[in-house]
Amino acid sequence: MGKIINNPVTTTLSGSLGKHLVFRQVGNRAFFVKKPVNTKPPTDAQRSNRHNFAEAQNYARVMMQDPELGEWYSIVAKVNNLKSAHRAAANDFLTKPEIESIDTKGYKGNVGDVIHITPKAYLKITRLEVTIYDAEGAILETGLAIKNELNFKYCAMQPNSRAEGSKIVLVAHDRLKKTCRVVEHLYG
Repeated sequence: MGKIINNPVTTTLSGSLGKHLVFRQVGNRAFFVKKPVNTKPPTDAQRSNRHNFAEAQNYARVMMQDPELGEWYSIVAKVNNLKSAHRAAANDFLTKPEIESIDTKGYKGNVGDVIHITPKAYLKITRLEVTIYDAEGAILETGLAIKNELNFKYCAMQPNSRAEGSKIVLVAHDRLKKTCRVVEHLYG
């Protein structure tokens, strides 16, 4: 692998040059290598990944053609530290909504107690359903968490005399109708 040092012409190159040479950017450095040759046919998993990635790129391209959606994905890119709105749209297509953390310290079983929920990717979740089960497994309440800046919070509406042993079930939804289910058990 050759390293390119202080050459303003090649520092921004990336990709193939002819049939035998490939330029790569690693951090802020440029390298060139002999073009790799893969003689093995792709596996089913590789074909599936390539298909999903192609669909994500197509989705992102279509989203960027709509000025409102392009602006929305620009905001998503900024809050999630992504390089571009296009990448934010492709990530949105490829990923499901996920919960990073659930803070139940404020939930003691009283009406008005707050449960704080942090998503893994900001602005990915469009709706977050919360269901609280008592220690015996009966549903105490179900409702929607509300946005709290980039996170969510849920305020308990029913008393729970035995919060210890209860469980909280979250179902997160995104704009592409993908869901994620998380169960949090409460221990003393």
